[in-house]
Amino acid sequence: MLFFFSTFLIQPFFADFILEILISTSSREVRQCALRNIIRLCKIETLACDIRAVIHQILIKARLPLWPSSATTRSSNQKLLSQSIEYFDLRCQLTENLTKQMQTTLNINSKQILTNEFNWLSSYTVSTTSNELRTIDNILFMGHLRFIRTLLTCENINKIEFGIDFIRLIIDQFLFPASKRMSSPIVQTNNENDSLDDSVPEPKCSTSESRLAAYDVLVELVRNCRTNLRLVIDDLINLHHRPILEKQTEWEFMPQVNPRAHCGLVGLYNGGATCYMNSILQQLYMLPQISEHILSVPDDLDNTNGTNKTGDSSLFYQLQQVFGHLMESKMQYYSPESLWKVFRLWGQEINIREQQDAFDFFTAMTDQIDEYLKTMKQEEIFHKQFEGIFCNQMICTNGCRHRYEGEERFMALNVAVKVDSLNESLNQFVKGEVLDGNNAYFCAKCQEKRTTIKRLCIKKLPPLLCIQMKRFGFDWENNRALKFDDYFKFPLVLNMEPYTLDGVNKRESFVAYDDITDSTNNDSLINNATTTTNDSKFVPRSLNNVSSNMPTINYELIGIVIHSGQANAGHYYSFIKDIRRRHSNHTNQWYRFNDTSVEEIQLTEQMLEEECFGGTFRVQKDNNNSSEERTRFWNAYMLIYQCIEPSKLLPPPPPVSSSSPNTNRSSRHIPGTAVRINRTNQRDSLSQLADLVVRSENSDLFRIEKPLIPSHVLSCVKDENLEFLKNRDTYCDDYFQFIYKLSKICFDDINIPYDMEIIENDNDETSYELCTKLALNFLLNTHLRTHRRLRKDNSQQWIQLLGRLFTKNSTSCIIFYDLLFEKNDYGLKLYLLDCPIDDIRYIFEQICENILQATYSHVLEKHEQIQETNINDNHETLIINIDNKLLLLMKKFIEQLINLLDKYVVEQVKHSQGYFQLIYYYIKINKNSIDYLLQLNTFTRLINFLLGENIDTRRWNSGQAKEFGIIHEIISTLALACNLNKNIFNEQDIQLKNQMEMYFYGKWSNRYLKEICYAFQEISPSQLTCTVQLMEILALNNQTFSEQLIRIILHSITQAHTNDLKSLFKFLSYIL
Repeated sequence: MLFFFSTFLIQPFFADFILEILISTSSREVRQCALRNIIRLCKIETLACDIRAVIHQILIKARLPLWPSSATTRSSNQKLLSQSIEYFDLRCQLTENLTKQMQTTLNINSKQILTNEFNWLSSYTVSTTSNELRTIDNILFMGHLRFIRTLLTCENINKIEFGIDFIRLIIDQFLFPASKRMSSPIVQTNNENDSLDDSVPEPKCSTSESRLAAYDVLVELVRNCRTNLRLVIDDLINLHHRPILEKQTEWEFMPQVNPRAHCGLVGLYNGGATCYMNSILQQLYMLPQISEHILSVPDDLDNTNGTNKTGDSSLFYQLQQVFGHLMESKMQYYSPESLWKVFRLWGQEINIREQQDAFDFFTAMTDQIDEYLKTMKQEEIFHKQFEGIFCNQMICTNGCRHRYEGEERFMALNVAVKVDSLNESLNQFVKGEVLDGNNAYFCAKCQEKRTTIKRLCIKKLPPLLCIQMKRFGFDWENNRALKFDDYFKFPLVLNMEPYTLDGVNKRESFVAYDDITDSTNNDSLINNATTTTNDSKFVPRSLNNVSSNMPTINYELIGIVIHSGQANAGHYYSFIKDIRRRHSNHTNQWYRFNDTSVEEIQLTEQMLEEECFGGTFRVQKDNNNSSEERTRFWNAYMLIYQCIEPSKLLPPPPPVSSSSPNTNRSSRHIPGTAVRINRTNQRDSLSQLADLVVRSENSDLFRIEKPLIPSHVLSCVKDENLEFLKNRDTYCDDYFQFIYKLSKICFDDINIPYDMEIIENDNDETSYELCTKLALNFLLNTHLRTHRRLRKDNSQQWIQLLGRLFTKNSTSCIIFYDLLFEKNDYGLKLYLLDCPIDDIRYIFEQICENILQATYSHVLEKHEQIQETNINDNHETLIINIDNKLLLLMKKFIEQLINLLDKYVVEQVKHSQGYFQLIYYYIKINKNSIDYLLQLNTFTRLINFLLGENIDTRRWNSGQAKEFGIIHEIISTLALACNLNKNIFNEQDIQLKNQMEMYFYGKWSNRYLKEICYAFQEISPSQLTCTVQLMEILALNNQTFSEQLIRIILHSITQAHTNDLKSLFKFLSYIL
């Protein structure tokens, strides 16, 4: 059977079959199944042939395009690249731990293959234009990096020889290029293009799978290689885990790690109730004529006499910052905190947790920015784009037919929502009201009252038309704000021509009189839009008989601000159409901007009805077939329309010659109609040229890359992008696990199957030191400061790892002490007292316990090594006198710890439980610990902390003292050690004994014993065993003390709560 099987393997078609099912098959399940079965096949042993060698030769000789220079290759090759993981996995399985002999048998040169892999990684060009190609890049990287890791396990590979090149390449380009850029010294340049280069380095490995493969390569490179380990650890500490002074008090750090939305747009952070600002800012940014003009203001515009008025306090500068970040930021959202601080609404600072009206913000923002631009002698962009002109008309209808007109500028149309649609509401402008009888208008020209039509129409339309719907009101009787959720329909394309002065005049066939000041001939109607339903009910009564073949000024809907909720409490968000050409590949796509979230939507008629028009809807009840009517409390509040045809923004050309027909036209002609061109039938050469230029710009054929953003804004965005990329690559679970693997690499027990003579003979002690250095810098400067979502439940494994490192290597203990003492006593204070997070203080306290225990073990071991054979003294007595660095460092550690009692523990008493627990742990190590604490006057310091300076009143309340059981135990342990010492007291001992007697028998004894009774009421007696023992010893053969103590206990019983009597009586029984 095996013979026939071996014959089958050497058939010509077998190689094609293997490659077909391993890499050419589209189904990943099939490829995975093939991989598993080929691996099983390789384990079969036959005498006829080596199956593993046969498969290996097939893979090596296969002519596959898996080493391209980039993913931008033919589509057939792209398919193979995207399906190549199983191929690389099989090669990894077959290449793992290859011996020299096996390499010779297979005719494999592992060194050469590794060199080729390095050259390929170095020269590969990553795709930047397509997400699909970027996915292929990461699949290729994942396969090649796994293969590289496997090659590093082969015999005859010198990791030192390949280490520095691979480590530099992987860290600097594939994993952390942003961190490398930030850590590199700033190079001064005189080249403006270089200084304004806005490219931010993205890591070549951009998926979790490819980054894990890169991490595994680094781990394999440092295994059994101290040189590479030092190189990697030094790089990681310098890039990510150095202490930053300004962030020493920052806890629960959770930076932005989510990139901008898949659609390529950036959201805005809501500071509490700033959605009204976000919705308007996002609308303005998505108007290229606004945002590009704001960003085009040069840096040095306001540099006058050496002062820069566009500093942080300038609203214009902060608006530039917002637009710059929305354009170039790589983060999911930008937080406009500085804009919140400088913006003034009606002259007052804003409260970011108080909701305001979005239209009020729009009005205030546009006015303040235009006023600023005016002072800077710049074009007032908002007035240019949004400002229109009303015409207030008084038209005498009987007799004289005189007209009186007045102009009024507007930035937005305010329309009522008590009608069914926007068209009907706009009709109210031009329909007007009749003034007759007593209300008749006095005609100045006729010098008598006339029946008059008073109306309002639009004399000049803006390029961008803002419409506010009056959905908010106030009930003066009930003194409450109201919101009107009435149904109000508006079109996607709005024809504004019927509501213009010229449109109304044309339809009503008015004749201009000579004495009317006609300035409208020189005013252009600035707009265009698209046609709406010409339903007669939406047209003024006098226009019903006018021909429908009239000119149009069409406006296209490009923005909707929606309010959801009630008048006093609600939420704003926006629907915005992307009309940008230069910065977008999704022109005319609608998006929902909801603070930090941005997503694509399909704005259909049905969605408009359900999301924007308001009104009511019916829902089916669950219990029966009936339905109930509910109100849509979410509805459109502001609309932004844009003129469709830019040609209608231009004034009409003057008459050219008499060859054109001389028609008898009124001087109040409609601008633009005389030169209107039917776009479907005729195109002039200028329009065709303009279209060609637009297409060329879109295709990047003639585009000149120049910085659009001011340099000060661009620099800020670049710095934040670098910081974001650095945080994204480091504040993640994959990276944290990678650091943990590196930190414990010195404990890995690797069974090396061959003699690795060419690998550096690693010094275990030094490896422990390097791992300790990485673990401590990572924990103290990164891990303990991150949010609990990132820390998860991994803290215990770090505590255990550090305990093993401290126990294994004495120098690891020294590294900890040195890191801590860099900040004097600030390090202990920071992590034991100042830190507001309970579990972080607990973790640090556990680490300190490990270091104290390990230090004692190393000191004891050193003492035993130097101890002479005939010394009868107890080794504990001699340890305190041994002069070695480790012991001195531990003593310095304890000294700094006790010094915190004088001030800082009092200030942070609510965080002090771990602090006292650490002192108690140190006491339990050995008797010499107690002696050293007594030398540091710890007993007196603890008593002073507990009792305070006032002998008559209690220092701590019951809630605080509830945690002080461990303090009583420390005091009692110190007192018992001193009291039981039978040696003759020296001067220092006598002084200490006098201090103790003052608190036990002297003037402070009454106050101290009262505190003991309080403790038995507030703390379980099981936690006060040493305290009971001390009281028993003090009361023994001491009638005065016994009477005083019993008297205080009895008094406490009379004052105590019923629940506390049991513990007091139990305490009394001990004394009796």
